Amino acid sequence: MAQDQTKKEALFNEVKGSLFEYLVAKEIARLGNEELQFQQTLDRNYLNVLSQQDRMVRQFYPEMLPFLNQVSKNTVARMVEYLGKLPKNPKVMGKFSNSAIHDEIHEADLLVNHDDVLLPVSLKLNKKHAYVNTKSGGIKSFFLQYFPFLDSSIQEKFNQLVDLEFSRMAFELHALHDLDYSGNFGLWVQKGFSELPGELDQDSRNILKSYYARIAQEMHTILSNAQKQNPEAFAASLAPLMGFGKSEILQVICFHEFPSGESPDIDLHTYSDLKKYLSDAKIGEFNSIASVELDIGPWSLHIRVKPMNKFTTTAIKINCSIKVRK
Repeated sequence: MAQDQTKKEALFNEVKGSLFEYLVAKEIARLGNEELQFQQTLDRNYLNVLSQQDRMVRQFYPEMLPFLNQVSKNTVARMVEYLGKLPKNPKVMGKFSNSAIHDEIHEADLLVNHDDVLLPVSLKLNKKHAYVNTKSGGIKSFFLQYFPFLDSSIQEKFNQLVDLEFSRMAFELHALHDLDYSGNFGLWVQKGFSELPGELDQDSRNILKSYYARIAQEMHTILSNAQKQNPEAFAASLAPLMGFGKSEILQVICFHEFPSGESPDIDLHTYSDLKKYLSDAKIGEFNSIASVELDIGPWSLHIRVKPMNKFTTTAIKINCSIKVRK
């Protein structure tokens, strides 16, 4: 029973975002009598994927579609209230063929026309009270990409540390289970041990958590030094991690309690809302966990170390998420 519920949740998390984006855009087009024009902007492959997702949902999670339809309408109504009028000409940017435009708008899921200006919209569908994911990327280019004012040697030394800590973690896991470590996880897999963090026993999981925490501790040191070294550049570097790679972005977050039926809360944020707090960002004390936490006025930013999927490779990602206190 629990396994079935887990599978249903996994399905929900996989398809809800793309369906939500489509339904919000479709609702804007419907209200503006632009449905035909909107449908003509959609790529055929994208429509095929939507059709497959729709069939899966109807078969395995039928209560999801009414929920998504309703929160999409709620979201558009809130956008209209915020903007003062209905935006026009919606496009689903993830499937928009003009890559030059897509490169320019970064985090946007939709592109709409508002007051004759193209407005990029970032859409998030999120559980109430949970952090909202805003950025995810590889750890071995993190400082180069988002803190370019730092010397490149900092990233290089950090990458060396990641590799050393990976070897330490691997050795400790093998030793815990009386296995010889030959430099890779071949024997580990051969003996039937899992490569997924969630399937490890508690002692193995503690070793893995300590590994990520040691990496996060070094990140904490680097970020603290970066803020002292160049406060202005550091402050400017935070906005992209929080979903504002471009100042024009309108961030729309629909917080839900599916499947309870409770009405969603819909928050809208702009770069202007955030900008005034960036220079006062405070890095929290390191708490021996796999993340660095910052308070930025009413905003909280978590920069978390996570495996890409399997923990048996050095492919680690940085996941950034935010919460805004009201």
